Formats: sequence, C-alpha cells, structure tokens
Amino acid sequence: MMTYSIFKSFTIGTFLFVLSAPSAAFSPSSSLKVDVTQRLKSDLMYRKNIQIDARNVTSTVISTTSAQFKTNKVAAPNPVRAPKKAKHLVKIDFKKDLSKHLDVTLPYYSLENENAIVDDVTGECHGIICTVKRDAPIGRETGDISMFDFLRAAGCVCTTAAVLANPVKKRHHYPAEVYNVDVNPVHDHDKWLKKEISSIANCEAFLEEAPDPVFYMTCNGMTKRSATFYGVLKTKDTVWRITVGLFIISSSLFKRKFPPPPTQAKPLYASANPYENLSSKLQNIKAYSSFDKDWVCLEGTLPPVTFDDCSGHFHDNPCLPHSSMIFHSCDLLGMAIGKLTGAHIPFKKRDVGQDYGLKLMSFDCTPQTLHFPKTHALKFQVKVYCSTGEIGEPGSIYIAEFSTVQKVTELVCFTATGRFVLVPPSSPDKVLIKSHNATVALI
Repeated sequence: MMTYSIFKSFTIGTFLFVLSAPSAAFSPSSSLKVDVTQRLKSDLMYRKNIQIDARNVTSTVISTTSAQFKTNKVAAPNPVRAPKKAKHLVKIDFKKDLSKHLDVTLPYYSLENENAIVDDVTGECHGIICTVKRDAPIGRETGDISMFDFLRAAGCVCTTAAVLANPVKKRHHYPAEVYNVDVNPVHDHDKWLKKEISSIANCEAFLEEAPDPVFYMTCNGMTKRSATFYGVLKTKDTVWRITVGLFIISSSLFKRKFPPPPTQAKPLYASANPYENLSSKLQNIKAYSSFDKDWVCLEGTLPPVTFDDCSGHFHDNPCLPHSSMIFHSCDLLGMAIGKLTGAHIPFKKRDVGQDYGLKLMSFDCTPQTLHFPKTHALKFQVKVYCSTGEIGEPGSIYIAEFSTVQKVTELVCFTATGRFVLVPPSSPDKVLIKSHNATVALI
C-alpha cells in the first residue's frame, strides 16, 4: 500500500463540505428545537431600545435612550444577578447519534456519558462534555492518565463536537492538524471547572455525578475545510488544557486519496482492544550524546504495524493513530531521561508512586503523514536536555524534541516538543517546580 502525506492530499480538489446557518446544527432530539420567533417578540416588548437581527439570532444594541445623555443624571446600577444559563446539556448516544458520522469507532473511541452543549435559542451545538476511559498502561509517565489516553480522548472529543456542529449529516474524516497542550496543577479542580461551565444549565449536577476524568470541549470556529477546538480534561491529579486544529474531509474524497484495503472474509479488526496491551516494542535502540553529556538523543525502530494495532482508527480504513506513535515516543523519552540522569524509570502498568516517572507540563505536536499497516517500519527519535534545576533532582524540568519518520519513504509522521518534570518515587505530597519564573506546587 502506498503512503501519502496529509498536506499534499488536503490541497487537491474541492471539499464536499457546506457550512450552513447555525439553525441547521445537529439536533439529536426534539428538545433542541426552540421557538425563536416567540422569544424575539417577547424581548422586543420589553426592550424597545434594542433591535434584533432575526436572521443571525443576535441581539445588537442600535440606540440608547437619548434622554439619559441630555441630562446629567447617572443611571441606577443594575442589580447583581446570577449568571444566565444560556446553554443546556443534551444526552447523546454513540450508536444512535454518532456512529454513522464519526471517522473512528470502537475500541479506539474512548468517550462515555456524552452530552452535547446546546444553545437555548439557536439550537446550535457549542461543544461536548463527557467522561473518558483509560485503557493504556501509564508506561514511563506518572499520574492518573497517560498521554496516549489523553490524546486519544482529545481526538474523539473534537471529532464528536465537529460531527454535532456539522450541518451536513454525512461521514467526514477529521485528521488533526496541530495539538497544543498545557498541564497546570490546580488545587480545587471542581471549583475551577464549574466556573468554566457556569453558563450551562444542569452541568454542575453532571460534574457531581460523573467520575473522573471529565473532558470539556468547545468549538472555537469551523469552516468547510477546518475547525479549531479548545478543551480541558480534569482529573484528580491536575487539569490538562488543549487546543486542537482539525482538517475536514468528505469520506468520498478521503477514500480516493487513501483507498481502504480490499474486503476480507474475516473481520477487518480481529483484536478486541489492543490499546489495553500497549507495551514497549521499540527495537534497535541507539543512544547519542554531546561530549559533556548535557543532552542525550535516543533512536528506536517500530516494526510494521498490523490491522489490529489500528483497531477503530479509522472505521473502515486502518491507520496507526498518532496517539500510539506518541505513546512509543514517551517510552523512548523515559529511556533517554533515565540515561541522562541515571534514574531508573521503568515501564509501568499503572502508577503506584514507587518508581521514578515523568509528568507532562506542555506539549506541541504537528501531525504530518498518515501511516498505514503492513507498509514500512517507523523510526523514532527523541533528544532531551535539562532546562531547569539540577540534572536528576526532583522537580528538574526537561525539554524533549520528538520526531517519527517512515523508513524507506523518509516521510515525517509527526514532530513535537514537550516539557516534562522528573517525579521521584514515593515523593512527598508536593514537589516544587519552577515554571515561567514562578514556583508552583505539583501535586
């Protein structure tokens, strides 16, 4: 099977995507339909100084009472009121509302308790809030969720929000253009997230009942070819913030550019959930360093992947997720920091606080090329150096530069940079780290 670059394929032809008015937004149930005309009539009766453009369902102040400016009297201050609940939650179901339109399916799809965030007036979907499954081992990281599970969930949340906001109810593909992640310790996670969702009715009740981790994602903008999203993942450990850019491609165009494998007698994906059994599979690992050993670079090779390694991604055209590539990159990163610091950072099924581990602080990733099974091996490389603190000391911060390239073709699958803090085994409740010239406590 031939391999193509995402960027080359996206600039050819016209995408079969039409963006219509917000009133055509996704509506999983009749409760999303709102009588806009009645709301406008009622509003005009009480606020004559406001003219409303009914076409855009937007309130615009055209004029104010001129008498207020003719006299020197100051208008009485408005009484303090609780924030208006301008949106509400609508329960959605993967099989009923999403499976026909998403480009991913089970077992890669990892969301649970999905709820669309819907505007009370327009019926337009602004985003989604849900909980997340954690399947993969923590590896050489530390905390309550791995980068793989986080990035997998981020992709699923963004594509789900895009499907809900897309007025064209046909299957599209939403490959990622860029990920920007920032992880900040917040002591009162629930209070912080409640402030974020204060304008959404019955959302606080959802937070009280839903188990961690909770993912909240909103759409910042959408065109016929791309979309951007901002979201937060709240865990008991910390808060992950992420900004994602997606391409939007019609299913027919995607199949022309990346033909799916021929139909087989047996199911395309034979494995139930390969992501539960992710492990350290890199081979031929080589190490390089500077003369004074102030940086270390490690390289490793991943053999050609199988269809089962790509289960659910995509629904009918297996493709290795970039989140899986990043999982192996973090595995290599742990080896590199271990070699640089002399600390033993083992590969763990889960984090119990008995071993050294890495905690993400920030991560910027640019996916570039799709990688298909039974084609080529992948070459992973990571270069790491200490940026803050003493090498090997608790709380020391390390900069990592990642790249993954297809062997033979030399096509780049992704590049990334990240900041990680070294967390010691059986660490105290708080490890002090320096970030942006300020000292914060990492819980």
